[in-house]
Amino acid sequence: MLPRKQRHCCRAAQFGLALLLGAMALGVATAGPGYPQPAQGKVAPTEQAQPLDSRWTEIQARGRIRVGLDPSLGPAYLYTDLERQTYAGFEWDILEALAQILQVQVDPIYVAWSEQLAALQADEVDLIWGAREALGLDPEQFLATRPYYLSPQRLVVRDPSPASGPEEPAIEALSQLFGRKVGIVVNSTGAALLEAYNERRGNAIRLFATSNPERLFAQLQAGQLDAVLVDQPVAALNLRQAGSRLRLVGPPLFPMPLVGVVSSQHPSLKEAVDGAISSLIENGTLQQILEKWQLWDPTLMSPASTED
Repeated sequence: MLPRKQRHCCRAAQFGLALLLGAMALGVATAGPGYPQPAQGKVAPTEQAQPLDSRWTEIQARGRIRVGLDPSLGPAYLYTDLERQTYAGFEWDILEALAQILQVQVDPIYVAWSEQLAALQADEVDLIWGAREALGLDPEQFLATRPYYLSPQRLVVRDPSPASGPEEPAIEALSQLFGRKVGIVVNSTGAALLEAYNERRGNAIRLFATSNPERLFAQLQAGQLDAVLVDQPVAALNLRQAGSRLRLVGPPLFPMPLVGVVSSQHPSLKEAVDGAISSLIENGTLQQILEKWQLWDPTLMSPASTED
């Protein structure tokens, strides 16, 4: 089994590599206030004319929504809090806030991340949640909710030490990675990004890949790596643990919208969850949750904006 946070990173390489290759250049895929969001979870034209199903009414009647979760995603996404005997992470906080808006209780059901879509098809759960992207979903079988978080890649470097004397110029952007040794998580979006760049530029960047993000940050602090490129939640968690020795540089890169997923047979549930996500955005709760986990970034387009 892959390490906890690695399970989250793998999904981007599986579904997003084609987009990465199409957008490949060191300055592309950066986020800003005008970053366009791809349409998520649109219903096929033949389905749009049909009346909504009764799944949301059934969930309201039972008072519980069955949610497929995999706590092995790990901090800061979703993990088991043994001390409090519950789940934790920004994904869990958002899910609990959604349930409060929907006025139902979360019935968490453990399903391995790789098996969640099958569990949804088998009607073992109503919703799957956690580190899921709409890319690669079959629209005839699955509906993606509106995004609740844009997860970008972030470049992390070591703070220069004044006592160490003259050094190479400090890294402030991806364009300065030529000839440097950069750590990546295997099968991650960051790995796909830099590996594709190297294919075009003759291995201009010296890549060190591992399935253990903690090892990358330990080597970065020890001076064995010049930089690390990882998902923002992984970066934020390790920066909190590393103190002031490490810092983020450059803009967020290639932000990927994270979504919940429901069966295509249950558009009424998608509509209800979409409405709850909208409420969390409008009342500021989503921002508060992301700020709690040090994930709120005003330079990223808010998930509240879905217009192209």
